[in-house]
Amino acid sequence: MSNVAGFVIGAILVIYFVGTAAFGIYFQSQSKKENRDMFGEYPITQIVFHCLISLFLVLACFVNSVFGVFLGIGLATYVIKNIIGLCCLREHQAFNNLRSASETEAFLNNIRSKVPVAQFYCECSHTRHTTHRDSNGKTHTSTETVVTYRETRYVQIMGMIDQTPALYVVGSSPLIYLKLKEQIQWLGNSQMIINQLSAMMYMQNRFRDSRCSVTFNVQVPGLTPQNYLKRGEYPSWINQGLLWASSLLQFDVLYICMLRSRIPKTQLPVVKSCSIDPTFQINQPPQRLTIDQIQLPSFDQMCPAEINSIQLPPILEENTQPLLTDIKPPYFDNFDSISVPKYDAYSGDGLVQAEQQYTVEHGAVI
Repeated sequence: MSNVAGFVIGAILVIYFVGTAAFGIYFQSQSKKENRDMFGEYPITQIVFHCLISLFLVLACFVNSVFGVFLGIGLATYVIKNIIGLCCLREHQAFNNLRSASETEAFLNNIRSKVPVAQFYCECSHTRHTTHRDSNGKTHTSTETVVTYRETRYVQIMGMIDQTPALYVVGSSPLIYLKLKEQIQWLGNSQMIINQLSAMMYMQNRFRDSRCSVTFNVQVPGLTPQNYLKRGEYPSWINQGLLWASSLLQFDVLYICMLRSRIPKTQLPVVKSCSIDPTFQINQPPQRLTIDQIQLPSFDQMCPAEINSIQLPPILEENTQPLLTDIKPPYFDNFDSISVPKYDAYSGDGLVQAEQQYTVEHGAVI
């Protein structure tokens, strides 16, 4: 490529890349001034990748001596951006979960009746070191983790209360972005029992290898975090096909910012209060007992290996909240999801040390 041709192509790319991104950010900034909560979330990841791809491709045009290097890096970044966008971009996932108002009501009603699935996952492993020499006589050492045992146990929930609030729907926008976030609360002495069951599973399997970890996870089946709620006819330029085209033709920052400046956002916590405490009774003061004072069934009864062995728990209290409302709820800051205990075990000098960690997610409700 000649210097003149490279300069011309580079100048065109600069105008195209900078212009599309600048217009998109400007459009969204105007909507953000009106309502920061509903329109204030910029597509930061797409903007960063857009800048990197633009930089590498423009440098490839301006610096002929390293044209191939910058072009290759730019194309690799372009592929990575599209893969990440397909997997993580909220608009892609929301278009896949586009529902009408009646379908959304049926979906939310179904989610309210769902019982969370709680499970322990145990993994035993050890570290293997291998050494080899290359053709030049240099020694190379590699380290890999070898998993020797895996096991999943499902926790029998004994009672549930759905406390999901009404969905706040604002204005008359024909399309609304709805983010759902599950929040599990444990009743009575359930959290203590979970810790005990986790420790029991660890003690049952720690002999299998030098390292043993037990993780606890809870999720509401069928819950889709990213959704679009269709309340009427929206403009034809809002569609998943154009979203794909914008990503392939590198004007996705403009298009996504325009989507987020036109589609208001609302959030809904899916709140489930659950009990695995056999002493818990609804509308009764909680009994603060030690783990030795609670008569628990056997580990295999409380944590069967097959999900089909789990029985549906009774609903302790019906949710009387409406599905939809136009009354804005108060702002809740840093509501916590469940604590997730994790036990890591290491053997050394004949001793086994267990460390318990808790991961707490923070979020907010509009």
